[in-house]
Amino acid sequence: MTAVVVALVLAATVIVTSVALLLAERDMEAVIGDQQFALLSAAAANIDSQLEAKRTLLASLADAVPPDLNDHPERMQQFIEQHPTVRAAFLNLVTYDRQGVLRHTARAGIGTWPLTAASKQFFEQALASRGSLISDPFKSTLTDLPVVLITQPVLDQTGAVAMVLAGSIDLANASFLTPVSAQRPGKTGFMYIMTSKGILVNHPTRARLLQHINARPGVNRATEMALQGFEGWTNATNKDGREGIYAYKRIPAADWILGARYPTEEAFAPMIVMRRHAVLVSTLFAALAGAVGWAAIHVLLRPLGRLRRHIADIRAGKAGIDVLQRRRRDEIGELSAAFHVLMAEREAAEQNTRESESLIRNILEQAPDAFISCDPNGIITEWNAQAEKSFGWSRAEAVGQDVAELIIPPAMRPEHRAGMARFAAGGNGPVLNSRVRVTARHRGGHEVPVELSVRSLRHGNAYYATAFLHDITERLVYEQQIAASEKRARMIADNMPAMIAYVDDRLRYRFTNEHCRQLLGIEPNALLGRTFGDTFGEAFRERLRPHYEAALRGERVHYEREGNETGRPLQLMVDLIPDQRGDGSVAGFYLMALDITERKTAELTQAASEQRLKLLTDNLPVLISYTDRERRIQFLNATYRDWFGIDPDSMIGRPLADGIGREQYRDAEEHLERAYQGQIVTYEQKARIKGSIHTLETTFVPEVRGDGEVAGVYTLTHDTTRMKEIEERLIHLARVDPLTGIPNRLMFEELLQLAIGRARRNRQPMALAYLDVDKFKNVNDSMGHGGGDAVLKEFALRLAGNVRATDTVARLAGDEFVIIFEQVNDPDEASRLAAKIVEAIRPSFTVAGQPLAVTTSVGVALHLGGEQTAAELVARADGALYAAKRRGRDGYVVAQ
Repeated sequence: MTAVVVALVLAATVIVTSVALLLAERDMEAVIGDQQFALLSAAAANIDSQLEAKRTLLASLADAVPPDLNDHPERMQQFIEQHPTVRAAFLNLVTYDRQGVLRHTARAGIGTWPLTAASKQFFEQALASRGSLISDPFKSTLTDLPVVLITQPVLDQTGAVAMVLAGSIDLANASFLTPVSAQRPGKTGFMYIMTSKGILVNHPTRARLLQHINARPGVNRATEMALQGFEGWTNATNKDGREGIYAYKRIPAADWILGARYPTEEAFAPMIVMRRHAVLVSTLFAALAGAVGWAAIHVLLRPLGRLRRHIADIRAGKAGIDVLQRRRRDEIGELSAAFHVLMAEREAAEQNTRESESLIRNILEQAPDAFISCDPNGIITEWNAQAEKSFGWSRAEAVGQDVAELIIPPAMRPEHRAGMARFAAGGNGPVLNSRVRVTARHRGGHEVPVELSVRSLRHGNAYYATAFLHDITERLVYEQQIAASEKRARMIADNMPAMIAYVDDRLRYRFTNEHCRQLLGIEPNALLGRTFGDTFGEAFRERLRPHYEAALRGERVHYEREGNETGRPLQLMVDLIPDQRGDGSVAGFYLMALDITERKTAELTQAASEQRLKLLTDNLPVLISYTDRERRIQFLNATYRDWFGIDPDSMIGRPLADGIGREQYRDAEEHLERAYQGQIVTYEQKARIKGSIHTLETTFVPEVRGDGEVAGVYTLTHDTTRMKEIEERLIHLARVDPLTGIPNRLMFEELLQLAIGRARRNRQPMALAYLDVDKFKNVNDSMGHGGGDAVLKEFALRLAGNVRATDTVARLAGDEFVIIFEQVNDPDEASRLAAKIVEAIRPSFTVAGQPLAVTTSVGVALHLGGEQTAAELVARADGALYAAKRRGRDGYVVAQ
């Protein structure tokens, strides 16, 4: 009986202990796997953002390339040195022409670099894509290092690819890959990166870089799953036969896969030791129980039963881990302590997961666009605050509902359900990974136009759809207004009794009105993209050369000519009006050709023609008048009545000053005097029309008689108010940083040139401060980009509030700012100004309701009135900034 009791006790003890350990191992495995995947996802997101940042830097450099740089490759090095931030982001920067010939490299001592077959294929892809690409990893023939290339085509003024910029990243020493090597799971685990084709990009064993993951013999099930698209964690055996926990996460920016391996024997080492101890303890306990009898067995089993109940309560959520009997000095106490440690680790991992989920949720809640997530059946699983605002349904009302019934218009639901069925089957669809405009339905019943961006997310064995929806109601209204404006302009042009065209600086027609068909017998669209020579022959182009060359020099051209290009004789009066850019160069010219054949051949019909001309001018949205040599009004069109409410006939014969007002006449007198001297004059003025101030563009065209005398002056006045408002709005948007509201890089460069000019003229020194936010990356990593934006806004506010009225604060990019200090007497004053800025930043920032310590490093360079350029001054200030950082940050350095 004692043997049976001992055997039963031993069996019960072993079974209970084994079951508890197996349950704990299973839960611990899930916790470890989820923890590894969460860590891997964070690292993948960081690498993805770093790659996107480098692509953005390279794209910004491509956008800034001057148009003539392709013809002067020797200037490329100077251009790159003006962008130290971009240069520092890459191991090397090289430039190729369209034929793949190396035109420039930022590393000295390198000549040419012929393309291999593989690199030539990638180069052709870069040309065809017209966008940024990341190459497969390879061993650079320039540096003999494993690298990847990021390419960015540079487009010329016609939109064609002029050259290709390429930035190389050293895979062996890239700073953004350092966390992959540092964040190893356990003591012997490791992380690595491979491409979707299996080529190793990062690995603890440097010798394996650029090798295929399956270069070693054998099969690893987890690796094959990852190469086929798997994301998550799993158990697998490596090629050496050792088990491990594997986790994989894809990096979208470069089509890479981030993987991690955690050896099972290390992950479960405490459990293995615990299992051995439990078996030994159970055996000793059974032997002792047999010796003392049933009573002793019953007493000794009571704590074990209590432990079992505690574990069950913990698993059921009825009790916490503090109920475990850790203070007992026996096997039950040791087992309880081990379970306590295990459960504490599990709870910590679960807490980390919850915090990570909370952070992601907070980011989505603060997103400026509506975010919606659906399961394969179209049931809503996520609904952020912007979605509530955009569609009128609260999160509690939306989650769990069919997205089709909630926001899809009834007419679109069959197509939506068919698309969701395809998506559920394979995780793909026609609208995935693209931006499309669709119509959504608001709770109130009205439709909301949105821009939809949908991605597929695989979770378990099912595909989930995640979508951002941006309300484009205001954008559509603006586009409709622009389209209506263009339609009105086209209608006006098509109804003008003259051929109106726009010709670019390569003599290609870009616009023609309907009168082209009547005048030349040619369909208007047939002229678009063709040159003078293509349409009428080279002889015709040569006859017009003096006229269009004068227009392309910026001169207004007016002439009359005879022609028979259409097979019938024509008398044409032609005006060429240059289209000048902001920098003074000419982009093309406007051409207006009037058929004056009848005027030349039928003088007897002059009165009728004048009546028709008056009818035409009365229907033009332009104020047209004619004044004689005594400056008396002899003609006014109906626009005068529309603008000023006065019958134009009542003004005939009266002085021009009476017609436009004494004040307006004083403004126009100087220009009018030049017109009476035979010049065509155009000027702008402000005038009150229908109770509001309008901007008017007036052109005086003198009527020159055959003897050279001016008989009178025609006046054409256009209301350009709307055009000016749009121009001023665009100029403002292009010169101000949208996040902080302070000047951006473009405006800073203009102001810096002006400040240097004033300093030279006044012989008064000035200074430039170059500063950034210390450890700003940590702010973004800990508080998200929303927190980083809040820090940048407060940072800019403090800078603007602690400079003088004559100083200028601007944001260059990211967390980089500059301050132009004018009228700085000496280096001591520059030091005081920099110290004031450092002190102003030190008080804690408040971000998301929490205090945050922020400091800055400042580099200051003085301009003492010499021939130093703006670029050299910026470079000196940038060097002083790095010196301040080497001194420990939170301070300043004045360049000597």
